[in-house]
Amino acid sequence: MASDLLGNELTASEQRLLAVYEELKALCDEDLAPLAHANVRASLALMHNVVNGLALKYEHLSDLGV
Repeated sequence: MASDLLGNELTASEQRLLAVYEELKALCDEDLAPLAHANVRASLALMHNVVNGLALKYEHLSDLGV
């Protein structure tokens, strides 16, 4: 089972949140219509706050081009 940055096992909800975050990161690399791309990036920024705040993952959005 995966763990957070503090070494705690992830709950089912935390795993789902992390999966949403990873999917949004993958979508940012897709060739989307401009409106879709802008909204995916905005959603990714919000989900970054969630996963970072819960210590699920730590990375800078600027490293991802967001």
